[in-house]
Amino acid sequence: MHNFTIKIKPKPEKCDVFVGTDLFEKIAEYLVEKKLGNYHVIITDSKVKELYAKTLLERLQMRDLKAVVLDFPEGEANKNRATKALLEDKMLKLGLGRDTVVIALGGGVVGDVAGFVASTYMRGVPCIQVPTTTVAQADSSYGGKTGIDVTYGKNLLGTFHNPRAVFVDINTLKTLDKKNYINGLVEVIKHGFIKSKKLYDFFHENKGSILNRKAKEYSKVMEELMLLSFNVKKEVIEKDHKEQNLRKILNYGHTIGHAIEKLSNYTLLHGQAVAIGIAVEAFMASKLGYGSKEIYQAQKNTLELMGLATKIPEKMSTKDIVTTTLLDKKARKGLPEFIFLKNIGTVKRFVLDSVSITLELEVLEKMLNEYRKEFSS
Repeated sequence: MHNFTIKIKPKPEKCDVFVGTDLFEKIAEYLVEKKLGNYHVIITDSKVKELYAKTLLERLQMRDLKAVVLDFPEGEANKNRATKALLEDKMLKLGLGRDTVVIALGGGVVGDVAGFVASTYMRGVPCIQVPTTTVAQADSSYGGKTGIDVTYGKNLLGTFHNPRAVFVDINTLKTLDKKNYINGLVEVIKHGFIKSKKLYDFFHENKGSILNRKAKEYSKVMEELMLLSFNVKKEVIEKDHKEQNLRKILNYGHTIGHAIEKLSNYTLLHGQAVAIGIAVEAFMASKLGYGSKEIYQAQKNTLELMGLATKIPEKMSTKDIVTTTLLDKKARKGLPEFIFLKNIGTVKRFVLDSVSITLELEVLEKMLNEYRKEFSS
């Protein structure tokens, strides 16, 4: 028998990020300059298609770029295998090859699905992310995670496929309804909680402008807030792209949040569920001695200032929440994994400098029941 090892050095990847207003023309300029492919597929959902797809398509065609728009029904319920297959079949029917560029135009669902399609179509084609919601602009559009939901849980199938560029147009946030706008701000303030006291302070100093979106300085303030948010995630993913340790801090609030989101049958938006998750996990940190009551209260107050509920829905049983956390992709050795804060902007470190810790199910159930009592007293 002969035996040998092939060492494959991964090619360094980079992602260009543009933050500003009225960026659709810039997208066309970028594609002409970079020559990423010969055919461009704008993947979007039925709602965003009506708002922005025609304008972007026209900008590309004005630059003599070949392009087409493919869409699917909006909503988390359509972030599934069937949608991915439908889009791929349409692309195959069009005869598109490896010189295709996928442009993800929309919120987190569009970004995840389109990114997944780009990562597997012809074994991988370039992807450009054009996020149009706060949740996508703040979190899901960059970092390379793609995925779809299945019966067993959220984002359990997916890939790491970094976009070549992300275009964050602040103007698109002005067309969001309040609920969806606040939904994404949860991911922004989460970055402040875990790694940037500066972001946390900036949010509170400018909360009026950020929350009402009507002040003259709104675009400028929001650009600054998004840049602070990007800097957090940029630093994290550059150090730990495949989520071996540090990148896990970006999951703060998500262990409980994903369970609540799934148990609501996705009637709760991602940010709404994560807000509850953050509040619960902050409470747990204070009770287990990893953080203080003051830090828990500061986070809870911030979320409630944004108009978010922090109470666990009464119809969800504690046992169901505990069981659902075991289906989370972050679970280790049959136990749910958590991130806790030592202070605003600083996460707790555990054995071997790990940023996460698993909890026994009995402990988790006890903590959830104690948290629920906070709202009944």
